[in-house]
Amino acid sequence: MITESLLEKVNKGREGRNQGLNTGLDKLESITDGVTQATYTLIYSGTGSGKTSLALFAYIYYPLKYHLEDGKYRASIFSLEMDADLLFAKLLLLYLWDTYGIDLSVKELLSRKKNYILSDDTYDIIKEGMEWLKKVEKVVTIYDGNCNSNVIYKCIMDELNELGTTEVVGKRKIYHPNNPDLIHIVMIDHMSLLRPSEGRKLKEEIDMTSSYLVTLRNKYKISPLVIMQINRDSSSMDRRKANLNNLTLNDIKDSGNPSQDCEVALSLFNPYREELASYHKWNIKEMEDRFRSITVRKSRYGESEIEVGCFFWGHNGYFKEIPKGEEIFDYSRYKHIKHIDKEETIPQEDNNTSNLNFTM
Repeated sequence: MITESLLEKVNKGREGRNQGLNTGLDKLESITDGVTQATYTLIYSGTGSGKTSLALFAYIYYPLKYHLEDGKYRASIFSLEMDADLLFAKLLLLYLWDTYGIDLSVKELLSRKKNYILSDDTYDIIKEGMEWLKKVEKVVTIYDGNCNSNVIYKCIMDELNELGTTEVVGKRKIYHPNNPDLIHIVMIDHMSLLRPSEGRKLKEEIDMTSSYLVTLRNKYKISPLVIMQINRDSSSMDRRKANLNNLTLNDIKDSGNPSQDCEVALSLFNPYREELASYHKWNIKEMEDRFRSITVRKSRYGESEIEVGCFFWGHNGYFKEIPKGEEIFDYSRYKHIKHIDKEETIPQEDNNTSNLNFTM
């Protein structure tokens, strides 16, 4: 039985059906395989470092960009920190930049910025973007109220019952999805905001939620995407003196169970917040808050402890991988999102030979 199941997976792979969806981060994707079916992913960082933005960019927006209407992708988002309108606004900002080259913040989108009102031309384009969001709403479900592990489990089971049927064979229940190749992301942002059930502490609620996600992953092939905070002392002076600037799995706040349950764990680090002038040869003094380090802390199917440097534009949540620090000679292209795709100016060697003496 196990042999048959394994062979089926091998054959599925030979047909190209095990390939992950694109994340927009190619180096990272070469390690994590992208957005794949039945893969539990954990993203963690400090407050305000962009972990939700990373999740939305790589695991929600980019798959939607290419698979919005082909039936290969679906997402269920338990947004415990922001309401559904704000979350959709963030997806819209990425779409506007990617499609029209319009760089807006949420404040500007809602005309909340002081002395700023959306122009008529921009508003017309936003209305076109709303048509894209209407399509997104058909494959992305957002739950933005208080919830606990039981609520999450029930909501996902209700969705799964609409996406497939269950057959009872003896004492076993076998699930038959309508689309065996569907990649179904279940995102929880973030675990520390779960509302513990009566009689449970937060850690116990997180552990139960993670346990449910593992069960749903194994039986129904969902792909959990969990976001977690780090402990406050993860950036303490003692650690900095020991040159321990980046994060480890031990820094995760409230519970270590999700880091044990997941296949992929990604840490997101902002050296500028730690007042570092440079970090692994990247010039943080030049990039400031626009640099983020993404480190693969765990990868059950491949390498780990691999670090990728990224340009991060907090204005709209956009990420773009950048070269290694020693390979960057022109930081001007990392000052603003409008310059990110321009060609780098590489210093030329001095070929002036007028002052050289030649011996024949």
